Amino acid sequence: MAHPGAPDDDDLLYIPYWRFKGVRYTCNAPGVTHKFLDLSALALEESSLNLPFSLGFRSQALALKQITPETRGRFLRPADAKTVLGRTQQSRSRMQGKSVSGFTEDIGETRSLIYSPFYAKDGILVDAILNCPTGSVPESDRNLQSLPVCRPEKQTVFVPGLCPACGWDLEGSRDSLVLVCRNCHSLWKARDRHLARVRFACARPGNDTDVMVPFWKISARIFSFSLSSYADLVRLGNLPRALKPEWENQSLFFWAPAFKIRPRIFLRLATQLTACQPDQALDKKICTQTHVPVTLPAAEAVQSIRILLAGLSKPLNDHLPALSQMQIEPVHAMLVYLAFEEQLHDYVHPEIQAAINKNALALSSNL
Repeated sequence: MAHPGAPDDDDLLYIPYWRFKGVRYTCNAPGVTHKFLDLSALALEESSLNLPFSLGFRSQALALKQITPETRGRFLRPADAKTVLGRTQQSRSRMQGKSVSGFTEDIGETRSLIYSPFYAKDGILVDAILNCPTGSVPESDRNLQSLPVCRPEKQTVFVPGLCPACGWDLEGSRDSLVLVCRNCHSLWKARDRHLARVRFACARPGNDTDVMVPFWKISARIFSFSLSSYADLVRLGNLPRALKPEWENQSLFFWAPAFKIRPRIFLRLATQLTACQPDQALDKKICTQTHVPVTLPAAEAVQSIRILLAGLSKPLNDHLPALSQMQIEPVHAMLVYLAFEEQLHDYVHPEIQAAINKNALALSSNL
């Protein structure tokens, strides 16, 4: 919201900033660590205006409101998010200097576009929130009316929530990436301006109170690293189990939660499922039980493969150079719902010995 001393909305110039929010996992000799990232960066290709490079804590501390056709003002056209992100990463790398041996992965990253209000007064660009000047406007840009503008609400595309296969109403929470059709037992995700079918399978629940929890089951080719079978994984992690001859030919699948949750729980679940390679009977049918929303796309789950392998590798120091140089080529990913039993504080899968805290899952929408 603009400062009371700022001019009317019609005279405000809204500057675009890309906001990047997610979890950064770092793997080095001591092990795997993580931290939350919430960054913003100026979303203009080139500008001689004296603008702050970042919004700082504003995106977290100030209330944001959605832009509608009734929102007045001039909105500058934003630069591509990948361009801005690349520029931001280069700047951070220069500031941090040469990194130690290891690697990082950003998982569960979300992007959003935030417009911050400014206005020009007597050749000075003024921050309309604090009503404080940010610097002088160059002579060539004194006429702010010549800057390229857009209407953000017109860039938004809405896709009807009707099943393309049968016309039934699709179900899904506001943050879900996958919508469910219980009529023809299909799953759909938005792709460009239409809905695309999602490959899935469901385990058979044992009770009416079970909760169906989504995971990505990923097949991938690993280059510059000897890892093509389940036996290779057992040797990599020194898993406490006797090697069986048939494991040498058993295909290896990587598992990752298809929902956002606290980093420590995410890594634990991915490690547990990948280590045990669940092989339950699966159906192509949507159960009547509650389905946890899918909030993590398959592409982000693929990025977790290197991190979960780092968590499994024993000893890590011996495998860290190879993990840093590892190349991963995903072959296919399928969404698999596993049935978790509801208990007092957790959802538990007795066969895998995996548990998910109810409160942690309920608060995951804030990540």
